[in-house]
Formats: sequence, structure tokens, C-alpha cells
Amino acid sequence: MAASALSPPPGLSISTRYRASALSSVPQRHFTLSPLSAICIPQTQQGLQPVPFRSLTVTRKLGVHIVLVSVFFRLCFKRRDEDSTAEHPPLPPPFWVLTIPKNYGAIKAFMPAVMTPLGPVDLSVVLFRNRTIFIGDYIDAMLAEGVISQLVTLAAIDDADIWVFLNSVGGDPYSVFAIYDCMSWVKPKVGTVCFGMAASHATLVLAGGEKGMRYSMPNARIMIHQPRGAMGGDFLELKTQVNETVYTKNKIDLMYAAFTGQPLDLIQTYTEKDRYFSAAEAADFGLIDGLMETAC
Repeated sequence: MAASALSPPPGLSISTRYRASALSSVPQRHFTLSPLSAICIPQTQQGLQPVPFRSLTVTRKLGVHIVLVSVFFRLCFKRRDEDSTAEHPPLPPPFWVLTIPKNYGAIKAFMPAVMTPLGPVDLSVVLFRNRTIFIGDYIDAMLAEGVISQLVTLAAIDDADIWVFLNSVGGDPYSVFAIYDCMSWVKPKVGTVCFGMAASHATLVLAGGEKGMRYSMPNARIMIHQPRGAMGGDFLELKTQVNETVYTKNKIDLMYAAFTGQPLDLIQTYTEKDRYFSAAEAADFGLIDGLMETAC
């Protein structure tokens, strides 16, 4: 009786790691799952013969349930991924992330990189470890966000001086104001150095550094002017935009007057049109405090 209780159903073969049992002579049946009908279909030489689900053993019923649940969740997650990709396409990598081609050729990045035994290293990481921030592009909201995050992070590490290297043709006034406010707010002193050019509102970042720590390379050029912008809409909208532009112009003139110590009338005269300075002229005017020494 015990032997009959342990005997497998007819038509099944039992195999172990060491040898096949005597029941291997019985014609084998390979079971495939039909998730729609929830039945087990044994395949024989005579064709497909459905077997009701309730006639299966407890172990096989559990296996059927596990497979059905896994298929259901896979379909659900696949649909969710497709919907999220359609509604929210993947964002481009931030400007500090390197893009390395598969052939490991030229490294495409906004900052130059050097090859080390551990792989390519972005020079912005090296500058950050030396408490130096480099601004080498038009200052927009994204660049300002990166600069502000670095300023706040460096200020949280310790109170040592921070240096901002600048080579920019200008920027959005509000983004420039955001950088200057953060430079003035953090506890460490923030010095500025101009490389190449500091033009338009990027000059506010240069002149807004810590007094006595504003420098320029001898061959750099510095330019200031009044804000510019495009306007559109009905009369009331144009009036509002004009008032905002006038406010921004007055704000910039007051900031230059505070940075340089020059009278406001002179600042307003200089910012009416593009006004270029050499490094020595900018030092005499008060935009910077000194020149970096070079060979020529």
C-alpha cells in the first residue's frame, strides 16, 4: 500500500543525478503551460491531450501559479516601462558626465579629460578637489545650477578660499545674479580670475568676487554693456517687459558702481554701448584688483 501511495502517475519518468529509474520505459510526456486556459497539456505521439488543472499534483499546481504570476507581472512592468518612456523620454546626461564611445576613441565632454590607469578622469573633478570652479560657456540656468551646487558643496567641506576661473561671453542676467548671490552668501572667500574674455553680464561674476582676489590674465578682454532682450505680446505685456528690462539695467549699473567705486553717472555712460577694457584698463577702472604675471 505504501508503494502504491508513492508511485508516480502513469506516463511520467523519474530521473535522478545518478541513474534513470525503471519507469523510464514508459512513454514520456512533456508538459507545456497554456496561461489562458490554465490547464496542463501533455504532448504525446497521438497529439495534444488536455488534462484538467485539478488533476495535477500540489507541486505542479504551485508551479503553474508561479509561472502565471511571473508572466502577469512581466507584462505589467513592460507596459509601464513603455508608457513612462513615451511620456517622459530619457533626459540627456548633465554637462559634467563624460560620454565615452564604445571604441574608446576621443572622449566627448564639455570639460577636457585625461587618461589614467583607472580610466578617463574629467578635469572638472581635479579642479573641484583643488576648490576651483571653471565657467567656460554662456551662463544659463543649467550652468548656474552646476556652479551654485559646487559653491555650496565646497563651502560645506571647509572654509578655505574658492576660486572661479572665468572665460565667458555673457549670460542670462537672472542666472548671473544667482551665481553672484551664492558667491556672496557662502562663508568661504570666492576669488575670480579672467581667462580670454569676460563679456556682457559675465563681467558681473568677475567683478563680484572678493575684494583683493579679483584677477585677470594680461591678454584677457573685459566688456560691459546694458542688458538686451526680445519682447512680444500686447501693449500691457510689452509695458511689463520694458519695465523689467529697465529695472535690470538699473540693478546692473548699481552693482558695477558698488564693485568699482565709480560714480553711477559714469557707469551709466559706459554701459550705454559695448565698452571694452584691456586687463590693465579694467584694473584702473576697478573691475579687477590686479593682473596675473606671465611671460608676456
